[in-house]
Amino acid sequence: MERSRMARRQDTTKKPKQQTKKPKQQTKKPMWRRILLIIGLLLIVGVVVGGAYTAYAIATAPPLDEEKLVDTYPIQLLSAEGEPLEESGQIREYVSIDDISEVMQQAVISIEDRRFYEHNGIDLRRIGGAVLANVTDGFGSEGGSTITQQLVKQSFLSTDKKLKRKLQEQWLAVKLEREYTKEQILEMYLNKNYYGSGAWGVQAASKTYFNKPVSEVNYQEAAILAGLPQRPSAYDPIAGDQELTRYRQEQVLSAMKRDGHITEQQYNEALDVEIADVISPGAQTEEESYTRSIYARVQAELEEDYGLEQSDIYGTGLKVYTSINKELHAKFNKDIKTDNVNIPNGEFPKDLRMGATVLNTKTGEIVAVIDSQQAEQGDKNYRDYSREKRQIGSTAKPFFDYGPGIENAQWSTGKILMDAPFDEGEFNPGNYYTGYRGANTMRYYLTVSGNTPAVRAFQEVQDEFGPEAIESFVENVGIEPARSGDELLPANSLGVAEASTTQMAAAYATLGANGMYMKPHLIQKIEFNDGSTINSPIKAKQAMEDYTAYMLTDMLRDVVSGSNGTYKPGAFPWDVAGKTGTTNDKDKNPNDKWFTGYTTDYSISVWTGKVPGADKDALAEDHAQYYFEYMMQEVTNATGSPDRFQQPDSVLSLGNELYVKGTKPKDLEPKNLPAPTGASINYDIPADSGTLTWSYNRQAVEADGYQGLSFTVTEKRPDGSERVVGTTEDTSIAISGLQNGTTTFTIVATASNQLVGEQQSSPAQTQYTVERSQEPAEEEEEPATEETPPEEEPAEETPPNETDNNNGNGNSENGNGNGNNEGEEGETTEEPATEETPPEEESSTELESQSNSDTSESNQDRENDNRE
Repeated sequence: MERSRMARRQDTTKKPKQQTKKPKQQTKKPMWRRILLIIGLLLIVGVVVGGAYTAYAIATAPPLDEEKLVDTYPIQLLSAEGEPLEESGQIREYVSIDDISEVMQQAVISIEDRRFYEHNGIDLRRIGGAVLANVTDGFGSEGGSTITQQLVKQSFLSTDKKLKRKLQEQWLAVKLEREYTKEQILEMYLNKNYYGSGAWGVQAASKTYFNKPVSEVNYQEAAILAGLPQRPSAYDPIAGDQELTRYRQEQVLSAMKRDGHITEQQYNEALDVEIADVISPGAQTEEESYTRSIYARVQAELEEDYGLEQSDIYGTGLKVYTSINKELHAKFNKDIKTDNVNIPNGEFPKDLRMGATVLNTKTGEIVAVIDSQQAEQGDKNYRDYSREKRQIGSTAKPFFDYGPGIENAQWSTGKILMDAPFDEGEFNPGNYYTGYRGANTMRYYLTVSGNTPAVRAFQEVQDEFGPEAIESFVENVGIEPARSGDELLPANSLGVAEASTTQMAAAYATLGANGMYMKPHLIQKIEFNDGSTINSPIKAKQAMEDYTAYMLTDMLRDVVSGSNGTYKPGAFPWDVAGKTGTTNDKDKNPNDKWFTGYTTDYSISVWTGKVPGADKDALAEDHAQYYFEYMMQEVTNATGSPDRFQQPDSVLSLGNELYVKGTKPKDLEPKNLPAPTGASINYDIPADSGTLTWSYNRQAVEADGYQGLSFTVTEKRPDGSERVVGTTEDTSIAISGLQNGTTTFTIVATASNQLVGEQQSSPAQTQYTVERSQEPAEEEEEPATEETPPEEEPAEETPPNETDNNNGNGNSENGNGNGNNEGEEGETTEEPATEETPPEEESSTELESQSNSDTSESNQDRENDNRE
């Protein structure tokens, strides 16, 4: 027993020991220590993997090939036919570093790689400071890659942004620095860059822009050249925007001043000189002058539409397939620039400029461009006038004035507008023609290009739908309206907005493409040196309803071929639509003249304008129209006659005007279908047959757009039964089998109007009373229950004179049932419905009176509309 108690004691003492061990299990390592351990392990794995991947990238890096370092790989441009557009247009002349001016070298190093002579190919400080520099000094003031890295990328590597390529770039940059001197690397870099206007290398660029070797450039010129490789098309001082050129030049000059290469005074003096006064271009060949604008457009599209950077575009051998028709483009430029076009007076005035764009209507692809009539490279004020924006004048009217009304309010082409002076308001325009022409249709005023009706159309849309209805409409076709702050300027109605010929050709092409807008573009696809391709990202979008596009087109046909049209050269043998446009100076002398026209195949916009100081009458002739005629003739002769513009199902044609089908436009309220009038009966009781006749102004209802006119006649018999006598397109119908007593005839006209569908008129009624001793037998088709033999005497016993006696057996209660009124019926048939007056006889029924009243109101409405 004692042992047992001891055992029990031992048992009890063991239990507490087990309880004291449990808290020790809670003293596990904290979670953060575990996380740090995991992170440490991952870092080790990452370093190993990263090192392995870096080793792989280095091992697979291409070798340093000196030939590739020295050679350039320019953009290859191909025409729509697959032929090289121009090889001589890309100029290159290799130059030694000893023949590159010191100020040129300083400018490049300051803006591209200020520690070029200090690093070993990779500038870690530059990579870290690039972000800060771009924030403080403006975007583009400093990049992350060194000059050595840029040279390596252009010479050996693809344009992708993968880590492998970046690692290879850095490795090869370090390797290049070991094998070549800094001077050799800088020399290769300056000879490899693209500088715009077809110039590869700094020597070619210096001669292109300044007509001098690069050894002679000063710091102002060097700052322009050094800034170009970042965005050659945008900063190009000849074909680009000189404001952007100045912006980039200022960045370079600022960097040079920062690094002590120029003084504060030199910096300020440089900015006091206009870019146009710095450049002095050298001459180009004829072919080069024809195609330089194409290069500028291609470069801009590659950046804007394809999202490629400068390093992706230049020096990589990029192949660009364009939509340019090489033969037509060259012919247009040669003929126009050498005055080989039949225009008034035979020669284009020297103090005028012109630009033009030819587009494919369906695709928005640019077929040809004419940059300027005077396109000599030596003209330092040369601009690409096919891309520059100018006030568009009356070519704005379809888009700012009439199109939004058709789109939002379903105006018809017959909408009535008023040409009259404005009595109030700050914007009080007049017309280019003398006086005012009162009320007329929208079609007429677009054709003659009236101003005050266009302004009234603009105001009506703005008042009813808001300015955003106009803004969105024009922006959908690529035109930016003119604004004062956020307010839409009223002068937009007459063309104060600015656009280029390329924009206007695309806007009008939208009309010829059933309302589908395509951004104008040159590039069909691009191909990289590894064979991969990218097709054009440009897609069509619905800019307006197809009825809007077609109704505008139909009116613009009249501008070209109508008797009132403002197009002077004369109609084409195929379907062409278009619009003239003119802007004036404060003395009402023309500043700009436009013509933009299109077919289902091509859209062409031509601008002509004066240079400063030109004679006030320099634009007296309509050269733009004759250039359009020449180009439209040539392009059609080369590619074949276009199809006609096809009217869509959404458009209804009534007479000379067009309407939106399925709606009831405010300017077209179809009249209620009038009721027949002048109903009369001529009935032979012994023969038990006769004729019901009535009058109807068929011509009037057809003028209101009704078709398929017919009349349904029903009769209500004395016993209360009803039946349909028949339906006829004539104004008479045979009747027979009248019962003894009064029979009421009802006539209803039915016709179809495509705007409102099938319509019925109010009923017209007349009565006829038969009095005889015995009724004739019912017709065989009548039910047996209705064939009740009359109790009167047989019809043949009726006195003969009762058939001619209106007060006897043959009484017509509406006064038109006279059996002897054939002459009156003839007169009634010839008279218009508005002249029908209901008789005053007591026998007229209430329903008939109401019918005649409705008819009078309908006719009165028609008269009121005609006065409007």
